[in-house]
Amino acid sequence: MPAIPRISEHLVRLRPADADDAPELARLIDIAGGGVYGFLLDGLMPGMTAAEMLTPGLAGRSGSLSHRQSGVAELDGRIVGIAHGYPADWIRTEDYSGLPPDRVAHMAEFTGSHDWGSYFLAALAVDSDQRRRGIAKRLLGWFYERARGGGFDRVTLHVWADNGVARSLYAAEGFEEIGRADIPWHPRLPHHGGSLLLRRFV
Repeated sequence: MPAIPRISEHLVRLRPADADDAPELARLIDIAGGGVYGFLLDGLMPGMTAAEMLTPGLAGRSGSLSHRQSGVAELDGRIVGIAHGYPADWIRTEDYSGLPPDRVAHMAEFTGSHDWGSYFLAALAVDSDQRRRGIAKRLLGWFYERARGGGFDRVTLHVWADNGVARSLYAAEGFEEIGRADIPWHPRLPHHGGSLLLRRFV
């Protein structure tokens, strides 16, 4: 396979997300989840996709889903990648009461498998036609700076065990596995091996 040329840094603009970015943030966060959002939200609002259901929260100014927790990568004025995250301790107070109890129970080990006190990368995604060009690495750099600026000494994330490409990226960035959430296979969440909790000191 021929090498994909990296993009010159001055061509890609990294910036904090704003409310108007919500639809693109939702699209990419849905991709990053590897099916999680479809699994949790499917059918709750007939006729709406998971991304469409995420959009209002991302347009808001508060909470873990807000655009204020995201950074975006722009190329030629188009958002091609996002990093979204917040203090892991916020997960302790998330309200799942609006979700079907059986779906919440299916994801229970993920909810409980965290390094409390860390800064949690909830989503990292780059458009498929722009991958392997250094954009994800730059978004991670932006995220590390954000964590340090908030007084955090480490960042954590979850990655599906069967996502070899993402695991290779994170290994190259110095992340190490510190836990695993045993999330069973499901027809709408077809992953094997559960979800790995990774950590990197910043």
